[in-house]
Amino acid sequence: MTEDVELKWISGFWRRIGALFIDTLILGVAGLVLGLFLESFFVQIGGWGRLVGFSIALIYFGVMNSSISGGQTIGKKALKIRVVDFNNAPLSLGKSLLRYVILAIPFSINGAQFSNVAMLSFLMYPLSLILFGGIFSIFYLYIFNRITRQSLHDLVVGTYVVNANVEKQDIGKVWNVHLIIVAVLFLAAAVVPAFTTQLAQSEPFKGMLAVQSALSNDSGVAYATISTGSSTFSSTNKGTKTTTYVSSQVFIKTDNVSDAELARRLAIIIVANYPESLQKDTIQINLTYGYDIGIASSWSNHAYNYNPLELQSAE
Repeated sequence: MTEDVELKWISGFWRRIGALFIDTLILGVAGLVLGLFLESFFVQIGGWGRLVGFSIALIYFGVMNSSISGGQTIGKKALKIRVVDFNNAPLSLGKSLLRYVILAIPFSINGAQFSNVAMLSFLMYPLSLILFGGIFSIFYLYIFNRITRQSLHDLVVGTYVVNANVEKQDIGKVWNVHLIIVAVLFLAAAVVPAFTTQLAQSEPFKGMLAVQSALSNDSGVAYATISTGSSTFSSTNKGTKTTTYVSSQVFIKTDNVSDAELARRLAIIIVANYPESLQKDTIQINLTYGYDIGIASSWSNHAYNYNPLELQSAE
C-alpha cells in the first residue's frame, strides 16, 4: 500500500502541509532573530512591517521553489516533494516568484492596518476581492481539489507539487464545479464592501469611527481599534449577570504597557467622544506594544477597566 502511494506523481495533501509547516517554522525563527535587533524599527513602521516579512518569504520561496534549488524549499526537500510545471521541469525564477505572490498577497493583506478613509473608499472593493476571494479560494482548492492538488496559485501559473524522483503520470483535469465555486467566492468577495459601506453610514458605526480617530490622534498612540459587546457570567449564588462594555485595543509607540495614566486618558477620550459609552458597565483599554512582520510577531499587553460614569467627571 505504501509503495503505491510513493509511485504517485502528484504529492498528497499532508506532505504539502508538512513541508509548509517546516518552511514557516524556519522563516519564523529568522523573523524573531531580526526582531531582536530591529524591534524598534518594526514597531515604528507598524502595519508596513508585514511587507518586510512578505519580501523575505518571497525571496525564500521564490528562489528555492525555482530551478535554482531544483524546485525544493528546505521543507520540500525534507518530505521529498518539489514544484514543477506540466512537463515535470523546475520553474524559472520569474514564474516561481509570481506563484508565491499570488499565494501570499491575500494573507499579507489580512491583518494589515488600513485607515478608515481607505476602508470606506472604492479601494475596499479590490482589497475585499483579493483578501476574501483569495484566501477562501486557496483553502477551498487545497482541501477539495483532490485530482491535481492545485490550489489557486498553482492553477494560475500552471504548476504542480509532486513527489520527487517520480516520473510524470497522466492526471485528470480539475473538476469544473471547483472552478465555478472559486468564481462564486470571488464574486461574493467583490460584493461584501457594498454591505460594509451601508453599515458605515449608520449612526452607531459613525460614532465609533470618530472615537477610533480621536484615540489614534493621541501622541502616544500608533493605532487603535474599538468595539462594543457584552459578557455573560453565571454564578450559583447570584444567577446570571450580563456586563456590557466598550473595548479598545490601543497599539502604543513605546514599550510601556503598564502606563496606567495613558490608559485612563484614553478611556476619558472614549467617554468624551462616544456618549453611548455612559450606558455601558465598563470601558476596557488594552494597551499593546509590539510588531507583526508576517513571518514573526512579538506583543506585550496590559488590560485596564474603568467605570464610564466615574470617568465622566474627570473630563
